[in-house]
Amino acid sequence: MSEINKQRLLELITNIAPGLGTAEQESNDEDKFLKNFLPIPDYRYALEPNTLLILGGRGVGKTELFRLLAIPSGRESLVESLKIRSLPDLSKTTWIAGFGRTRTAEKRFPTPESVETQMNNAKNIEWRSFWIGLILGGLLQQEDFKFKDFLIAQIETEIVNILRDDLSFLSIWQPIVNQNFEKLNSVLDKLDQKLIEADDWLFVTYDELDRLVASYAALAIPIRELLALWLDRWRRWERIRPKIFLRTDLFGQEFLNFPDASKLQAHQIRLEWKHSWLYQLLVKRLANSGTEMTEYLQNIPELIIENKTGLGWTATSNEKLFEELIERMIGKYMGANAKKGITYRWIPNHLQDAGGRIAPRSFLKLFALAAQSRIQQHSTVEQNTLLLQPSDLQGALMNTSDDRIRELQEEYPWLESFKMSLVDLTAPMQKEVFLDAVNSTRWSPEKQPPVTNPEAILQYLLQLGIVESRSDGRINMPEIYLYGFKVKRKGGVKRPK
Repeated sequence: MSEINKQRLLELITNIAPGLGTAEQESNDEDKFLKNFLPIPDYRYALEPNTLLILGGRGVGKTELFRLLAIPSGRESLVESLKIRSLPDLSKTTWIAGFGRTRTAEKRFPTPESVETQMNNAKNIEWRSFWIGLILGGLLQQEDFKFKDFLIAQIETEIVNILRDDLSFLSIWQPIVNQNFEKLNSVLDKLDQKLIEADDWLFVTYDELDRLVASYAALAIPIRELLALWLDRWRRWERIRPKIFLRTDLFGQEFLNFPDASKLQAHQIRLEWKHSWLYQLLVKRLANSGTEMTEYLQNIPELIIENKTGLGWTATSNEKLFEELIERMIGKYMGANAKKGITYRWIPNHLQDAGGRIAPRSFLKLFALAAQSRIQQHSTVEQNTLLLQPSDLQGALMNTSDDRIRELQEEYPWLESFKMSLVDLTAPMQKEVFLDAVNSTRWSPEKQPPVTNPEAILQYLLQLGIVESRSDGRINMPEIYLYGFKVKRKGGVKRPK
């Protein structure tokens, strides 16, 4: 393979994680979005009518699935690809966003600042009015909704116009909806009856609930009321169903303080990625990145398959072929022999958190950053089919860890202060050393942790998978977080020069 082709292949690898892998940076082009999307088997459970809550950590793919469900061709491709039989005929379903951006620059929902200002000290019933108003606003903005004329006939013209045209102006419509709550709830009761008679379904999806209000502490009440509303309506409405995408920690008992959480056990799933699915995603993104890469992958028979739906090229589920690809791209070992690690296993082993979970975006970033590093060195690997060297992955791991910590700080701003207390500590460390670091942290007034006791903060970090408690009592940190927090480890990966 010529050096020019290798350069082109490296350039294509750098583009498999747009915006370094954040869902918010994925293309608004539906065709490109679908070709980047991998329907994993667990998604079939997310689509079942009785699944209310879809939980997952940062970067696990909740927003991508939320966005896919907003695209008719995306829903069709998902159902066809996974051969889903439990979902009603798609032609008999309507999907609207109850909150969250289906496109990256969407501005139809109220801003966090306006929600926090308008709903400051709001009562439970006022939060219910807020969520009911967003449902009705979404329906009135849906051009092809079969029962739109029925809704307009049932609701006063002034309220219709405000919810349809000014949904982002919360201060205008929330008081009006609150005053007419009983009437508007009755409208939704009647709509459910219409759906039953027509054998139709309405699905209301929610995402980005962590961005509902400006401050972390203020999230608990609105999320709790959203879950409580849908639990109350679960038996009342037969054909109106929610899909609530929620960050796992926001569903924690200590944060949400939701006494009815146990009632959701039968109606929730957790999104977690198997290692083979991550490799499948990588291969799919590579295959759809450009013709040169497609040809490179076709050197391994049956690795990729041309899909007749909008999903483009798809990848086999045969892990042996993924292992063959990694050996062809990077080499079998991370060093001279297996003692340094088998590359195929080294990659997921160094990206997983303390709970063994890996975020798809971190997996993609590792390859994109490794290719970027190789390009910046102005050289290609000499062996015929190799595109990257183990040292490229080792350096990319450091940068992927840095990016992962930056992502976490967006969700948990208090980690910024805590990070300063961890610099130059060595993992694994005695529990007392870790707790001393927590205790000595000078928290920013605007960025307080959800709990204040050092032991409680440790438990919170354990839950997030940022640290783990070893059998000897010492506290360890997985490598995906280690380098970003500037924590040292004896025998750890050294940053390549």
